[in-house]
This record gives sequence, structure tokens and C-alpha cells, in this order.
Amino acid sequence: MTNIITSSYCACVLCCGPDAIGLTASGRKPVEGITVAASRKIPLGTKIKLTVPGSFTNRIFRVDDRLAKRYDDRVDIYMNDHKKALQWGLKKGSFTIIKK
Repeated sequence: MTNIITSSYCACVLCCGPDAIGLTASGRKPVEGITVAASRKIPLGTKIKLTVPGSFTNRIFRVDDRLAKRYDDRVDIYMNDHKKALQWGLKKGSFTIIKK
């Protein structure tokens, strides 16, 4: 189990930059409840079990996107809309790799 900070993002220009095209680094379309962005140390397609106290326990996500290198200590959870992503804020959590 690895302790991390969780944050959230959507596919908008504010979250993903001016070149946002609505696809993840893996080429997949992001899906709320499935897609997360993580460190480049974790291969794309890896499934992780993520726990965020007060939000969810042992929820399975797939690493389909990448974070900026300065955020290697985070997992960024995809949300369908920007307002929801902002409301998430930063929360402490942990993850375990379950399948590469």
C-alpha cells in the first residue's frame, strides 16, 4: 500500500491545458469512476485499488493518464465536470497495484 494525495480533474482546457483533445495518455476516452492519472512509474493500463477515507474504500481504477512529474506523489481521479473536480480538492488516500 502506498500513501498518496488524491486530486481530481476533468477533460477541460483548465485542467488539461490548451491542447486538450478529450483523450487520455493511453488514447482512451476518460470515464468517471474508472480513469485515473498517475506517476509515469506506473504503466498505463495498470489497475489500482484506491482508498480515500470518507469517500470510498478499495475502489478499482485504471491508470489511463499521466500527471506532471512534480505530482508523482498523487493520483488524479477523473470527473465528468469541472465543478465536481474542483469540489473534490485534495484528500489523503492510499493505493495498491492489483494488476499490471
